[in-house]
Amino acid sequence: MPDLSLAFDSERGVFDLVLSSPDLQGDDGLLTAVIISLFTDRRAHDDDPLPDERVGVPSDMRGWWGDYFETEKRPDPIGSRLWLLWREKEMAVVVARAQEYASEALAWLTRDGRAARIEVNAVHAGPRMLAINIRALPLPGTEDAGREWNFMYDYVNAAPVRMGTGFPPTRE
Repeated sequence: MPDLSLAFDSERGVFDLVLSSPDLQGDDGLLTAVIISLFTDRRAHDDDPLPDERVGVPSDMRGWWGDYFETEKRPDPIGSRLWLLWREKEMAVVVARAQEYASEALAWLTRDGRAARIEVNAVHAGPRMLAINIRALPLPGTEDAGREWNFMYDYVNAAPVRMGTGFPPTRE
């Protein structure tokens, strides 16, 4: 059964369901899985420095409440820790952490047999911007040629600002 298709609305800065009148459009679910994995907030680890604490706001570890109930069928937490980059300065370590967080968020795709391998590349793409390229390599013996997406991510505001295919992205 196909997942509902998500598309990025760059004017509003949100992902939205795609309508193909009169129904909702479906897709094979891989892009939907990537979007949800990257842009929903995974609960912070106990030793993660929380961005809010730096400005005197009570700590919020975020995350999805359903992750509290880890099961054998779904042992992986949902989302990514990209939100932890909020309020970070432009430094190489931020790019490295973004790549680590994105890889962590997408690792389940290979464990669940959705892709043979997921390659993640993050680069600094301008003031406050990271380009995160995701390449999903197909499983052996399938006709799938693999997929590739890039996301421009404003890490200061913890929000995607553009989505496209291929790499490298245009520099802002």
